[in-house]
Amino acid sequence: MSTAKRRTTDKIKASLTAMLEKTPIEDITATALCEYAKINRATFYYHYDSVHDVFAEIERQTESEFAQWLSQSIFNSDGSPEKGFYVSFFEFISRNASVCRMLLGARRQSNFISRAVEAGREKVVSTMTKLFPDCQTSKIDYYYIFVSNGFLGLLEYWLNSGMRESTNEIAEIGENILRSGIEFLR
Repeated sequence: MSTAKRRTTDKIKASLTAMLEKTPIEDITATALCEYAKINRATFYYHYDSVHDVFAEIERQTESEFAQWLSQSIFNSDGSPEKGFYVSFFEFISRNASVCRMLLGARRQSNFISRAVEAGREKVVSTMTKLFPDCQTSKIDYYYIFVSNGFLGLLEYWLNSGMRESTNEIAEIGENILRSGIEFLR
């Protein structure tokens, strides 16, 4: 991709991300996005077919970066994350705060959030089954549903309240809540 094309698509994606902080995606038109980005409609349609195409590209890019981060994350032999996992996770979120805020706010439209939750489910069920071999799978599923939705809420609250806690502090909060909840499986 040429530098000029990348600059233009980056500008369009950044503009949509900023607009989504105040306006639901279904209320954003290509015209409004072009006005916000200070580009003409022909330029927009040269790169994208619709506002939803821009959203989908942002999702794909974030998902790719998340998958790359996850593949570099270190897990213990039992499948549980090492201590630095949570800090690393919140550092990823912090680096991508506006996009993550947008994706969490548009949870119903976001395929990325659904896929990330499902990928997490597979990892957690696998890990918890090893750690708690006598625990029923349905109980592990309930644990994961509760924890994943709570974790998404924690992320959304942290992002929307101005990320007052450092990544280390919010990682410790999240980790402590998750570790306390694990007692349910015993």
